Amino acid sequence: MLSPNEADLVRRDPAIPGLATVLDPDAFAAALRGAAPEADLRSAQITYARYKPQNHCRLAYRLDLAGAELDADVRACRQDDLASWLEDHKKSGTAGPLGPGHLVHVVLEDCAVLVSAFPNDLKLPGLWRLTNPNERNRLLSELLPDLPNLWQGELRCLRYRPERRYVAELRGDGETAALLKSYTARAYGPAKRNASAFQSCGPLRIARPLGCSDSRSLLAFEWLPGRLLSELWLEPELDCKAVTTTGAALALLHAQHPEDLTLWTREAEAAELISLASELGFICPRLARRTDELGRWLAARLAGAPAIRRPVHGDFSAKQVLVSQKELAIIDLDWACYGDPSDDLGNLIAQAERLALNGEISPNRAELIGEALVEGYASATYGSLPERIKLYTAVELFRRARFPFRGREPDWPQRTEALLERAAAISRKLM
Repeated sequence: MLSPNEADLVRRDPAIPGLATVLDPDAFAAALRGAAPEADLRSAQITYARYKPQNHCRLAYRLDLAGAELDADVRACRQDDLASWLEDHKKSGTAGPLGPGHLVHVVLEDCAVLVSAFPNDLKLPGLWRLTNPNERNRLLSELLPDLPNLWQGELRCLRYRPERRYVAELRGDGETAALLKSYTARAYGPAKRNASAFQSCGPLRIARPLGCSDSRSLLAFEWLPGRLLSELWLEPELDCKAVTTTGAALALLHAQHPEDLTLWTREAEAAELISLASELGFICPRLARRTDELGRWLAARLAGAPAIRRPVHGDFSAKQVLVSQKELAIIDLDWACYGDPSDDLGNLIAQAERLALNGEISPNRAELIGEALVEGYASATYGSLPERIKLYTAVELFRRARFPFRGREPDWPQRTEALLERAAAISRKLM
């Protein structure tokens, strides 16, 4: 059943006729059972949502089919766009689990909804062969010619975003393991370049690339040991040393001189915030005015800041840091680019702020994390710090305001507002 906020959203967006169906797991499950009765669908759960008002809504669903879990990509679009989406899906695909007549996808034509079942994924060309036991051995022998003990290894999915990226652990005999990533054709080129752009040094460890497949848009990396920094943040006692080492390692990454990274310009940063403000204002109309004002103020501050061309991680968070006894690894450099180093620092601090707003850690711990991070960074740069850490903390909190809706958190309107209020509070101190 839709919440009152979701029902209001549906009422205000008639351009997407299937919005009410896909946002309600019970309604979606009923519709899918009617279209594919052979599939033995028992339950459906939303795990992630991306919404472009008056255009489309894409959701990652986890389906229970006869007791087995299955990931599905569910898209609700405008009625006039359904034909072009269907045409794309005629180009590829293999037999799937949704029953006879639904080898690649299920179409709910009356509400313009398309359902694709894993591993059928139009934009991840290597996914089907990677996950098919009959094809995997040959593919892995090409991808990892020097590691035959991994060719028949077990694959464990770590993360899957339909038509965006698939990440898995490949584990063979003994302790041998690798990390595999399947990309879209568009994302593969930059990701391949970034895989070799940075080097390990001092406390910083970077995963070495082990192999690639240009035709299948696949990359393999060495498997690095350790615990995620995000997990350590939740421990009863905060490991401040791990946080300070993270700051020092990040400074070493920023000090390198990689070639051929993309440039994240001030103009692009500002435009992204304006677009996000419009999206948030539509999702939460009672916050629209405040969101628009804050988004425009932050965008103006970024647009007026000096251009900086330094290497940055581009998506830095505590989930991108692995802490072990001997070293600290910064992982997932797919989005690395030239930009402002303050962005990486502000992003990590904003993550801690969000955990505090959600009650997962105390406000005092969030403050300690920020202080330890900056202290570690300064220790590696002889006291020199980027100038806009506070500004980017506000920017990243603003960007995170979309997360409660995307993660389908039950109190997403309240959590959205809390993030905006915290971003505004930090911004007021900068005025």
